Formats: sequence, structure tokens, C-alpha cells
Amino acid sequence: MTAGRPRALLLDLGGVVLRLRPRACFEYWAGKARVDLQDIGSRWGIDDAYRAHEVGALDFPAYAERLSARLGIELAEHDWRAGWNALFSGTFPDVVGALPRAAARLPLYCFTNTNAEHQATWQARYGHHLTSFTKVYVSSEIGRRKPDVTSFEWVARDMGLGPADILFLDDSRENIDGAAAAGLQTVHVTGPEVTLRVLDEMAA
Repeated sequence: MTAGRPRALLLDLGGVVLRLRPRACFEYWAGKARVDLQDIGSRWGIDDAYRAHEVGALDFPAYAERLSARLGIELAEHDWRAGWNALFSGTFPDVVGALPRAAARLPLYCFTNTNAEHQATWQARYGHHLTSFTKVYVSSEIGRRKPDVTSFEWVARDMGLGPADILFLDDSRENIDGAAAAGLQTVHVTGPEVTLRVLDEMAA
């Protein structure tokens, strides 16, 4: 963390506030398709279709078709959805508990790479834990995703702050590097204790 005290915190969502378990998606799909789990995991990847889905350029049914071709399995749309949303496994309770304390001292924002299907799920399940955020920037809504430098610059402008006045927390090194290149202060989250430490420091 740089020496200057930030004027706002910008947090990632999945892996920082919410617990994610990507393997659960593959387990569900493999079970429904009756194929080996390893086959699913080895074929999946962040490709152009995934990125398009995260900036709202591809809806879920269209993305599911791309997944079907990539993974080599066929499933009903409701099974694709159920597997896709199996990703979420709860929150980091201590982090969630610290959000209001930090928000009482400086504004909290969130910037998440996600899609409309996942957004509907986490809002329904965990939205009541996210009320401390002044605004949640959703990649599929704003048409911009991390780690693009221009995405961080856009978010900073929308927040009404200079990049150097924002402290960004993310569990992805790639996203941290993108934010740093845009001029934000950064902390790489390697576990919930890192997020909790920063929130407690900001609340002090």
C-alpha cells in the first residue's frame, strides 16, 4: 500500500467479499452429462465468449451454446444455469462484518467482472450484505472489465476521484497489475485476512 491515505476503497466482489468455488460448476455439469470431471475442467477457459458474456455482449443462452461446443457436452439450459450458479458458496463473514465500519469513515465501491446471470444470483443471495457499497460497478452493465487500464480509468472518473486517491483490492494479480498501471493504489488479496486488515485500518 502506498503512503497516501486513500479517499475511497474499491473492492473486487468474488474472492474478496464472496466465496467462490469454480470446481462446483464443473462437478455439476460433469454429473449431469455423465462425463469425467477432469474432461470438463481441462476444456474450460476464459475465452472470447466468456469475455463477451462479462461485458454484456453475449447473453447466457448464447454463452451456454459456446460452452456446450467447448466442453463437448449437451445439457438443458436449466442445467447450464444451475451449474453456472453453483459457483457461489457464501461470504467471508468477517469481511462482511467490517464493511459498515469502514464505510463510516470513507466511501466503499465495488468493481466486479461478472455477467447478468451471476449478478441476479449474488444480488438475491447476498445483496443484503452489500449495502455498505456506495456503488457496485458490474462489468456486464458498464461494458468494461478488469484488467483493462481504460476500465479502471473509467471507474475512477465515475467515482469522481483521481486514480491515486483510490485503494483497490482484488484477489487476481492480473487485475491488480491493471489497476496499478491505471494509477490506483493496490493491495493483492491472498486471503480474507488481508481484506479484513485493510478495512480495519481504514476504519481506525
